[in-house]
Amino acid sequence: MPGKPFQSKLEPFYEFIREGRSKRWSYQKIADVLTHEKGVPVSANAVFSFVKVRAKRRRLYALPPLETPPSFPFAASTKAREFFMPPSTKESHEIKQRPYNI
Repeated sequence: MPGKPFQSKLEPFYEFIREGRSKRWSYQKIADVLTHEKGVPVSANAVFSFVKVRAKRRRLYALPPLETPPSFPFAASTKAREFFMPPSTKESHEIKQRPYNI
């Protein structure tokens, strides 16, 4: 098809939408501001679709490593430490089970 390729009516407001999302504005709030203040009738779904198409796709979500280990008041508790430690090789699940009273 000859002619100009499709371009979103939100393209001129790319920077405004990006700043709004960085301020954690909802898509509805951005749509309301665009409609009432900028004169561009648009729905929240249109703003979401605009952002989704242009967002960088993330394949892996990872947290950065902690610089210092957290200090929790229950960390010194031996019961908590035992709960999160793997069972030792001497102890098995069968040894810990109580016999049935038949």
